[in-house]
Amino acid sequence: MDKYKSRELCLSVLADNFLRISIALENFLSVLAENFLKISIRGDTKSEADIERIKSTLMLCYGYVALYSPPSLIISRMEATILRSLTPHFANVKDTSVKQNLIRAVDQIGQALHPSHLGQTYNFSNRGEFLTHLQTYMQLESTLNIGNETRALAMKSCTTLVKLDPILNDADMFDLIKTVTDCVFPLPLDGGFTPKKGKSDLDQEETEVLMEATIEALEELLTELLTKNCTPNAFDNILKHLIPWYLSLHDHERQRSMKTTHVLLQYLLENIDTSQKLEFTHEHVLLARLVPRCSDPCIEVRQMSMDCIQTTLLIAQRCEGLGADHKDQMVEALPTLKERLQKGDPNVLYSVVNDLAKVISKKLPSSQLKPFIEIIQEGLLDPQSHSSSGACVVLNGIMKNRGTELQKEVENILSSVHSKLFQIQFAQTKTGALRTIRTLSQHHLLLVLKSLLNYPLPYDENVVEIWKILSQDPQITTVMFDHMLELYQKSLPYEEKPQEGREPVRKATQVPLAITCALVEILQVEETEEQVKKIYHRLFAALMVRIGSSVGVEPLKQQVQEKDPKDKKKGAPPPPPSKQVKPSSVAVEAFRKFLDLTKSEDIQEVLDKEECWEKFEDKDEYHEAFNILTKALVNSTVGGEHVSKIVASLTSTLSSLYDPQRIVVASFFAELVNQKCMGDDNLIELIMNSLLGRLVDSSHVVRQMCIRGLGNVASIGKTQVQHYSTTVLSAMMAGMDDKEDPEDDITVESMSGLSRVLTEIDESHIRAILINVALRIRPCFEKDKANVRAQSFILFGNLSEFGDGPSKQPFLEQIHSNFVSLLLHLNDPDVEVKKACKYSLRKIGGLIGSDPINTMFQKLLLDDANLHYGEFMNDLSKLIIQDFPEKVNFYVMGCVSFYKSMWSEIKSNAALFTGFLLGNLPEEKQSVISKEHVCAALILLLKDPTPAVRSAAAEAMSLLDKY
Repeated sequence: MDKYKSRELCLSVLADNFLRISIALENFLSVLAENFLKISIRGDTKSEADIERIKSTLMLCYGYVALYSPPSLIISRMEATILRSLTPHFANVKDTSVKQNLIRAVDQIGQALHPSHLGQTYNFSNRGEFLTHLQTYMQLESTLNIGNETRALAMKSCTTLVKLDPILNDADMFDLIKTVTDCVFPLPLDGGFTPKKGKSDLDQEETEVLMEATIEALEELLTELLTKNCTPNAFDNILKHLIPWYLSLHDHERQRSMKTTHVLLQYLLENIDTSQKLEFTHEHVLLARLVPRCSDPCIEVRQMSMDCIQTTLLIAQRCEGLGADHKDQMVEALPTLKERLQKGDPNVLYSVVNDLAKVISKKLPSSQLKPFIEIIQEGLLDPQSHSSSGACVVLNGIMKNRGTELQKEVENILSSVHSKLFQIQFAQTKTGALRTIRTLSQHHLLLVLKSLLNYPLPYDENVVEIWKILSQDPQITTVMFDHMLELYQKSLPYEEKPQEGREPVRKATQVPLAITCALVEILQVEETEEQVKKIYHRLFAALMVRIGSSVGVEPLKQQVQEKDPKDKKKGAPPPPPSKQVKPSSVAVEAFRKFLDLTKSEDIQEVLDKEECWEKFEDKDEYHEAFNILTKALVNSTVGGEHVSKIVASLTSTLSSLYDPQRIVVASFFAELVNQKCMGDDNLIELIMNSLLGRLVDSSHVVRQMCIRGLGNVASIGKTQVQHYSTTVLSAMMAGMDDKEDPEDDITVESMSGLSRVLTEIDESHIRAILINVALRIRPCFEKDKANVRAQSFILFGNLSEFGDGPSKQPFLEQIHSNFVSLLLHLNDPDVEVKKACKYSLRKIGGLIGSDPINTMFQKLLLDDANLHYGEFMNDLSKLIIQDFPEKVNFYVMGCVSFYKSMWSEIKSNAALFTGFLLGNLPEEKQSVISKEHVCAALILLLKDPTPAVRSAAAEAMSLLDKY
């Protein structure tokens, strides 16, 4: 090769005076091409190689001719001769020496055309074409090993071309930077040196030298690009190509990209023009991308990234107009952090990054805070675990120190971190990200809660984790519970849509349902136990009301989230689950978790035993379940002490606009009275007044529970009953007259309550209304609901307690008026009605005026005794004829009136009783009987569709043989 170099040197000397040599070179190339064709046909490889070497030399000659020719002649000869001759040889070059000499020629041409050489400005129109060829050569180089200096030469030539005018446009610059970084950064750290026997490849030392030269050429090229426009914005155009390499899985690639970044930043710092004010608009981008590298597993990367951060902050100072002599204590202290980064101890790295977070928090402009947070969140997905954790630490530090400025960004930050949680690879980083949300909440808790409560239900695993991490902070938990309980009161528990001819449809609403779902998770966090116990009464009351508000409510309509274009990336949050949240089930579950956390096992045992969990979700039984719950609460070792506070929390809810909420409170209060209000007279008065105030409630169930509660005053004791007797009796009478009680539930409660109260009051209290009560309950004897009939018969029996005083005679008339009904229902289809009639007959036996009849009642009408109804009625009819002959026709006509009863059993009983009375009646007394009327009625019964009735009628007629 020495002889070729000698020729090149000679040509360079001659070129100074003989630009015409270029024409001779062109002619020589034509001859060379003809000879090359002949050699190729003969297949002479040796000659072919020689031709390539000659061609290589000629290519270089053109470069020297251009470089050393007189500047005045270069422009005229360049396009006409040199470029026209060189250009065709760039394509499909196989020989490395030819390729390299072409590259050298381009470099020399570039030098020749530089204004400093030409002495004038020249617009090199062919530059783009040459840059494309050089990039192609670099792209063809292997990234597994360095092998030769092609890529270094090409970058050097590109550097020379970049110096020429005009400045590269953005597209060309983009392609150039991408090409050079892609062909240099992936090269192995040692240049890919592999010793091979018998080959003259580069040795290790040469490889290292070549590798250093290549890196240096890259840095020179990028620096030159920056020189053309030495501003932060120009640097950003280069930075976008370096950033992807920060995330490389290979240490050497991250190291090279970081070193290159530092070289460029340092150059920018030293050469930036501070005479005019500049804006470092992308400072946040650089800082956010560098932060994760400060905890990189590679020491060199960690330290260089800290250098880069310091240089970035110094550049920011320059842009602010501060001189080079300005010293900022925090920025100047960063080298100390760099020294500490030599240690790979995770605790040390955490400490350093935490201190770095304070610096960035202090120095980052407010205008760049939001975009900084957006970008550093991408660091949470860094493939290096320590790096992603480092990003967490800084993000958390920013939230802590600058969180007050983020009020308008809370929803976006929460949404972004939430989506990142699905993609984070490392558990420690995920925990850190969750803590970041908690830190943000310390500044803007209500806004965080507002966003969380609007997430799709059921909550995904990461929203659940967010609720749990928030719950671990006692201060946050306290405010969170207060806010949730306030929202429970303010929010619509459900939406009601009327339907023609049917009950309105109730549909769940987002916020209350979301709060309930959140409470299910929060109440599983052990750290909340102390806070929950402090507000035991408020949560107990709120969850009770929530259960009632959820019964029979349809699930929330499935949410359809609009897809963010960013979510198309890998790892975006999954779509909302198809599973729907049943409001009543989640409310009951929240109450379960509450009892678990507060260790209220005794309440749970009662609810389990009474199967209340299922009843809580049944719209026909949930009020009964709350009666059981109240009893369990009063007897609870944990909850008992909170009863009065729970009452105070519920009192206002009794005036709620929503029926289920009032039903829950009324049920709770009703049973609380039954449990004697734990002996608290003030509590009794409060509850009794509250129940009295809702007797005119629009909900019949509320009215029913109020009546039950007022009746339960009998459990408290005689003193309280006497105190409330007038009020309670009036309420019971009004309850029996309730016009909007289609199922007679209120009537039953009124009669049941009245029966209980009667056992605790004096005769003087009931005297004025005794007969009125007896008259009012009489229609209830024939109600189709068995419990109504049973309660009415029991109440009539209890009224007899006051039938032996001043009201004896009027009450005796009531006994005779209802006597037939009592006797007929003694064989009622319902067992409970039978027992009620037995009880009532035993109670009135002493008042009826016949000792034999009374003895018979007391002896035979025992609750569990088996009564032979036919024999009993036959024997009783004889005693009636004996002691009340004047009443026989009255009783017979009473029986006839029951021939139209809705129950076949009662019609049969009436027919038999008629037969027994008439059959046992002596002839001398038969004249008082309306025989024709009775017989006609019995004949009609013979046509009854029920065989038993026809049989009873026939049997009755058979007893009338004496008529």
